[in-house]
Amino acid sequence: MPARKAADSLEVKEKSAPSALPGNTVRSLEPVAEAIREMFAAGKDAETIQQELAVSPHVFRELLSHSYKMVGRAPEIFAYQERIRIGELEG
Repeated sequence: MPARKAADSLEVKEKSAPSALPGNTVRSLEPVAEAIREMFAAGKDAETIQQELAVSPHVFRELLSHSYKMVGRAPEIFAYQERIRIGELEG
């Protein structure tokens, strides 16, 4: 029977939470939607949130009015806009 490693010797790698802030990669919609809701609940105005998170007014309105999973085309629109933002596509 193979020897077992002690629990102390196992390294636990923590996954970093996906960022809602714009960067050099395409973001996932879920953390962006959560950040929008948190910032809006904290009293930030819509324009500031859109600028800080680099989100279009269309996606912003849909995410505030519905759950991101239930919104019509917001996931596809967001993914397309993200690819334009990082330079994969020309807009």
